[in-house]
Amino acid sequence: MVFSSSLKDAEWSNTRIVDEDAATVIKGLRQEEGGDILVLASGSVIKALLDADEVDRLSINLCPELVGGGVRLFEDGIPASSWTLNDMATSESGAVWMYYDRVHQGS
Repeated sequence: MVFSSSLKDAEWSNTRIVDEDAATVIKGLRQEEGGDILVLASGSVIKALLDADEVDRLSINLCPELVGGGVRLFEDGIPASSWTLNDMATSESGAVWMYYDRVHQGS
């Protein structure tokens, strides 16, 4: 599934273009049979899902490179939430992969 307001056709197999609110679509997908829902490299979709409390796990990759700027993933206004480290791994280059699970109130 690709969230886009400009693409009309998917050139990739097994792909659907969606021009709808990401949180609403994800809530609907949660009601269907199937596995995990992954969001790869889309800050706008991740921000929308965090804002709607629709994220259960964060995979954060920290690379030992500074690019000097860019878009922030966690901007002001995203609701506060708690997370716990589930797993982590490092590479020979010093990159760190961290996997955090959402701590829900009352858990």
